[in-house]
Amino acid sequence: MIQFTCEHCGRRLSIADAHAGKKGRCPHCKQIVCVPQAGATPPARGSEPSDEPAATPKWSAQDEALLNLPHELPKSPAHESGDAATGADAQDTVEPEVADSSEASPDVPPRFTDVLLYPTNLDGLVQIGILAFCLWLAKLFGGLLATFARPYGVLLAIIAYVVVAGYVVFYIGYCIYDSSQGGRRAPTVSLAHTPGMSDLLSQLLLLVAGVAICLWPAAIYRGVAGRADAWLWVLGGAGAFFLPMSLLTAALFDGIDALNPVLIVRSILVTLPAYLGLVVRLGLLGGIFLVLRSALGRLPVPQVLSMAAYLYLSLIAAHLLGRFYWRWKDRLEWGL
Repeated sequence: MIQFTCEHCGRRLSIADAHAGKKGRCPHCKQIVCVPQAGATPPARGSEPSDEPAATPKWSAQDEALLNLPHELPKSPAHESGDAATGADAQDTVEPEVADSSEASPDVPPRFTDVLLYPTNLDGLVQIGILAFCLWLAKLFGGLLATFARPYGVLLAIIAYVVVAGYVVFYIGYCIYDSSQGGRRAPTVSLAHTPGMSDLLSQLLLLVAGVAICLWPAAIYRGVAGRADAWLWVLGGAGAFFLPMSLLTAALFDGIDALNPVLIVRSILVTLPAYLGLVVRLGLLGGIFLVLRSALGRLPVPQVLSMAAYLYLSLIAAHLLGRFYWRWKDRLEWGL
């Protein structure tokens, strides 16, 4: 086996010796890499060189999938029989998500389970703990300030809420961005990436605006009609259908372009089957949130733990949005 390092992302890769000198794509960063030549192995001491031709090297489909190797490479008989049955080029049939060698291991949990475990790394759990504790403190001291620090206590409480909520929105958006670049676990936030107050406010406003452009018809109908009838549910359902794409554009675009209705509608149309699956998965996650909220409301659970559970589900939703863009970015053509 040839072991080498990707010159773009620094990940360690390995491939069969027969692929030396070939070019392919790194399964992590998707950049073109060149497999180095295998080192010359000296013959064993006392052995005689053989005149017999060397046996044709064999490798598995996983080796070819790792670097999207060309079709004209020699294949093992098992692989040739597989090609005869499918009649397709192995390079064309490999999907980006299965090119990572870690997914081929039987010890890796299924893809759905892997999505649910997105926040379970150390960085994700630490961020959830910090954010849940900050939300609890903001709620606790916000109430105290509003009660005892009159007349400016309410203003101070609002400022505390906005700062904490802004950072929560920032980290959720950062999870969407990291997942859109192929990340599989919750990212860490270094001091260099910590946003300023203006960045927190801008992302918070983009999120609020993204939700507003989807739900304002239902909100206006509710305010004018003053009743919850079938039309309200239709308008609310239509807004919820557009909401995931609106949130995705709000997280990945910087500025007012994120709220372009033409961009949102076009992006949904070009990925409609996959987008319907995304909406269903997010709907199931929303159902889990409602059930969990109802259960935690009846149990003597500390508020900080309840907030941590809600943040956990929010990071999973962010991962689903980011992975949707990562998989369909060529079809979306956003130029990011």
